[in-house]
Amino acid sequence: MESVDDYYEILQVHYLAEQEVIEAAYKKLAQKYHPDLNKGIGAIDMMKKINVAHDVLSDPVKRRDYDADRQKYTKTSQNSPTGQPKPTVDPYHIEFKNVRPGEVKRASFTVFNTGGQYSKININNPNTWLRVTAWHSLSTTDELPLKVNIEAQGKDWDKRYSDVICISLDKVKANVNVVLKTRLRFEIKDHSWHNIDFDNLKDWVKNRKDELDTGQVLKGKTFRYRLNKITRKYQVRLRRDYSHGTYESA
Repeated sequence: MESVDDYYEILQVHYLAEQEVIEAAYKKLAQKYHPDLNKGIGAIDMMKKINVAHDVLSDPVKRRDYDADRQKYTKTSQNSPTGQPKPTVDPYHIEFKNVRPGEVKRASFTVFNTGGQYSKININNPNTWLRVTAWHSLSTTDELPLKVNIEAQGKDWDKRYSDVICISLDKVKANVNVVLKTRLRFEIKDHSWHNIDFDNLKDWVKNRKDELDTGQVLKGKTFRYRLNKITRKYQVRLRRDYSHGTYESA
């Protein structure tokens, strides 16, 4: 049989990847190489390869037959056992939004090897606001794919935390970027207008954005909201019948 490309390598997934991982990888690559979105040289040919790989790996019967013959006719099969390992992670970016200080958020990512053999896996643990809590293999024959569980916890209001978890197979590395954003909270003890990001306004204000954008002042229980027509800043202030109030984003 004529030598062909390795479909797992094209989709950048491990050969033991579950179906949802394959679908996620396909969607990500399709967005990158679709001719309507990518006018670069080679995008059309790459998209054709991606579609062929997805057509085979998304069908259980085709995938089973392909796996049975893969070592015989893929271009990379002869090199991958002795070649350099290639760690990949899914997802490679995890973001927690609008989190209360002290609230623990949990997530997980999966580590794959789409390259050659490796002898050692290393996962750094920041162990600060972000920490790795556990991991376990998803395969009965190999350490990879490896599912890694993490926890994140911010302590301060209105703060952005960012860190990287580095995974290495021998000396080859891959990173997972983790971001946590805590809610906005502040106290107002006067009746001046205070600028505020529109994304931090309460949901009932968001639902009336058209009215707010006219510059009309909207009344809340404790605060009034408006869009300053000159500065184009969204603003909040106390109602006259309150001497102080605490604002916390929804």
